[in-house]
Amino acid sequence: MAKVIGGLVLKFKETGKYISLLKDGKFTRNDIAMLIKEAQKRNMIVDLSGTDLHNLDLSKMSFGRANLSNSNLTNSDLSNATFFDANISNANLTNANLSYTDFSYANLSHSNMAGANLSNAVLLKTIIT
Repeated sequence: MAKVIGGLVLKFKETGKYISLLKDGKFTRNDIAMLIKEAQKRNMIVDLSGTDLHNLDLSKMSFGRANLSNSNLTNSDLSNATFFDANISNANLTNANLSYTDFSYANLSHSNMAGANLSNAVLLKTIIT
């Protein structure tokens, strides 16, 4: 399914309750914002599993229930973001800014957080193994 937004053609892939963005090349903050907006509109869950999101500024974004398993978030700014009940297992969060980020009920199992800034992060019932 394709949709024209701001002159850009965005292609979405729906699989059951998940929606993902089909794009060649690196995702931008605007791409992710449009995907989240489309998911909310359709009452679906964002699927960014296995995507390369390194070095992106994703601060203050809401990834509630999203699937970011096996994604690369190295050096990304995720400060003040919300990952309520999200699946971030096996993700690479090396050197990411996770300050003030809400990971309540999220699954961070087997994620690499070496060098990540977790100051003031909310980890209520977060799975970390």
